[in-house]
Amino acid sequence: MTDLYFGRGEYGPPRSAVLDINNMLVHWRHRPEWKEAMELGIRVAWWEADDPLADALLVQFGAYPDIDDCGIDYYETLSQATAAIQVDLSKDRPIPDEFLRCHTVSKLARFGMETQSEFGGWRSPGFYVGSAGNIDDLTHFWNLRAAGVSLSFHDPDHKHRYELIDAAYESALRADLSTGDEHSREPAIWSRREIGEEAQAAMGEGKFVLCRIDDFLWNGMNVKPCTAILGQESALGVIGAGNAPRISFALSNKPFSGDTWFYSQHLIASIKLFGGFDQDSMFIPPYVPELNEFYGRTMALRYDLVRVEPQRIAFVIDAADRDLSFQAVPVASLIERIFDLGGYKASLSGGGLIARQLIARMGGPDGARAFKIPGVRRLLKQYGPNDSFTAKAALQLIGEKDPENPRASFADHKGLFIEPRDWNEELTPKAVFAHLVAKGLFRMGSDLRCPTCALTSWVPLDDLKQDTKCQLCGTAFDATRQLVDERFAYRRSGVLGLERNIQGAVPVALVLQQLSVALHGLSNESASGASYDLIPKDGDEGKRCETDFVYLARHPRDATTDFIIGEVKDVGGTIDENDIKHLHDVADSLPKSRFNTYVVLAKLSPFTEDEIALAKTLNTKYRRRVIMLTDRDLEPYHIYEHAAEELGERVVAVSADDLAAITQKLYFAPRDIQKVEVVAAK
Repeated sequence: MTDLYFGRGEYGPPRSAVLDINNMLVHWRHRPEWKEAMELGIRVAWWEADDPLADALLVQFGAYPDIDDCGIDYYETLSQATAAIQVDLSKDRPIPDEFLRCHTVSKLARFGMETQSEFGGWRSPGFYVGSAGNIDDLTHFWNLRAAGVSLSFHDPDHKHRYELIDAAYESALRADLSTGDEHSREPAIWSRREIGEEAQAAMGEGKFVLCRIDDFLWNGMNVKPCTAILGQESALGVIGAGNAPRISFALSNKPFSGDTWFYSQHLIASIKLFGGFDQDSMFIPPYVPELNEFYGRTMALRYDLVRVEPQRIAFVIDAADRDLSFQAVPVASLIERIFDLGGYKASLSGGGLIARQLIARMGGPDGARAFKIPGVRRLLKQYGPNDSFTAKAALQLIGEKDPENPRASFADHKGLFIEPRDWNEELTPKAVFAHLVAKGLFRMGSDLRCPTCALTSWVPLDDLKQDTKCQLCGTAFDATRQLVDERFAYRRSGVLGLERNIQGAVPVALVLQQLSVALHGLSNESASGASYDLIPKDGDEGKRCETDFVYLARHPRDATTDFIIGEVKDVGGTIDENDIKHLHDVADSLPKSRFNTYVVLAKLSPFTEDEIALAKTLNTKYRRRVIMLTDRDLEPYHIYEHAAEELGERVVAVSADDLAAITQKLYFAPRDIQKVEVVAAK
């Protein structure tokens, strides 16, 4: 009780740390709903301490804590504010059925609340048959009612005590169920599996549905807990800039009393956000309760103020709060924390920093669409950081056919949108090159020949002037004649990094772009990161490895998170046994109750038979988790557009599980080759 109540004695009147009946009475007392409730009346059940049904009565009808324990006389408060009547329950007489028609302490605790339940699960209303002296029966009864199942407790050893309330409850329940479908017209008998037959016999000759309780009932699918809420409101939030985005909004139209007297009372504000946000941060992080302390310190600067929920984020507030403000979780820090759960210390690699800057320069993962064009990738390969080239040479590379893959051509991408343009206007090499220059991947300048050293140096556009200085020998000279009618020369910008790293960054950006289209859907709950070095916390250097990217997405059918790691190779690269072993270890390390881990193997060329055989080992007997992608899948906008002949069926890929299933058909299962239309969801 010391955690729920405080302030007794010299510190003033005792106070509750959570919303209580006092708050409810203040909030509802002048509202029409409360007047209607008072017409039904309030009955407070009272029983003797040695009543054998004491615990069952407490669970079903409710009671307030003793004044000696909490310092607050709730019964006195209720009697002064309402016409509540105390009903004494004798150990020798039946429980009155008036409790079914009136409000009790437990019903008042739910007054004004709404319940939201997940679809599916067992919800048959009826009786719970068990023993009032068995803690398992009391716990099952409590949990089933918390899951939204309407139940009345019945103890066969005290059948005479329940004869009135059971008869009234069964009569009313059968009348309500009579209008339902034929499979749900009978009340249920819930009981522990081992006493199922005795429980059914205890309820007499009536027709019931028997629901047996065992460990499998609580597997998260048979019985699904409902969410009880006081109410919900929409609010317009304001996002502020800074080291990380911060959102602020008012707590208006609160469904409880916000008087300053109740400043000590706390509750949970559960938030769901709509709208697009910064790609490097998340306001609704993955449902991983183990990270609540991290979420709290990051979002609210307090380790104990945040509770993550499926598809929501919740904050502990006090009743007098007028507004709420919190910060988004940086994706990079989030990914590091997730790897920490698997026993790895993660940090961005050198290549990851370059890939991150490249993706940011392109405007996010989906901004990397231009890399789908083979000619763009050839342009980046053809010229190193210190090589200059003309726009004509760039347009030739972008627009010509790929000598290594004759089937690929620029014509395949004429309908690709890399930036806004008229719907009927086709994409051209000139528009692509202009897009790359505008994004800062190439810099404009001029090649000037020094008359003193006779060497040519490249001068950026911002530094060009008639009287210039040689970049190599430092001699000043007049460049007027060279600048007249001179064409611009272009160079790769610093964002592309070193020669050995840039070609790894482009395929990674291309993979993240394709995943963002296939898996993002209508949700904002996805995020990605590029190239992490992974160091095992147990000091085993043999497990030290890296992943070329990480992609996070909420699973479409439950509260878990799809966590995708991968190895990406450019043309000519090879995926070997060492790569597979490390990816296998990392995928197995993450908690299976929170993450569905997938492994992407991506190449900008076809897989070899040896690579396919190695990839298959990433799957388990009951779990498909490997996703294999080549340039055939990464270049079209729709991921499996070019794989139609091999798939042999119409396909919609909107989840990681879909991608893994299609990989199974393409690489590991016998298949018939036929031409079909393949559709992938945007």
